[in-house]
Amino acid sequence: MRRAIFTVSASLLSVSCTIPRTVDHLQERCPPPEFGRPAWVRTCAGAGAWVGGILGGVLSIGLLPVTFPISLLAEDGLGEQSQTEFLFLPATGGAALGHFLLGTPPDVVDHVFRRAWFVDPQPENTYELVPMAPPQSPAPSDASPATAPSTGK
Repeated sequence: MRRAIFTVSASLLSVSCTIPRTVDHLQERCPPPEFGRPAWVRTCAGAGAWVGGILGGVLSIGLLPVTFPISLLAEDGLGEQSQTEFLFLPATGGAALGHFLLGTPPDVVDHVFRRAWFVDPQPENTYELVPMAPPQSPAPSDASPATAPSTGK
């Protein structure tokens, strides 16, 4: 009995670290506050993110026996952050879905009755081209032979 309580508690604690970070990310960047969403629209969307994140967290714990071994097998292909995101995918997906489902109706109401009628300066993206360095292949070593190694037979 103690082992089951410990396992459930540890699972809940690990999911509880993912959900607040996801909700904060959604509140800050989806969309950014400078796009004119009022506080009541952002509050509705944040409440939806919390509800969806909690429901997804419960689903994440249920799917942990499947997602944990897969994340360990894919450890080389995934980075540390991607491995955690895959492990708790239902929690982050539920937060995003809740943010959308409970945030869209108030945003539509605000747009139809306020933002569409008043001209507010919107932030502009300049879409500046930021040059990137081209991909580089490793330099060939001059000391290595070009032939295949012998098998010793």
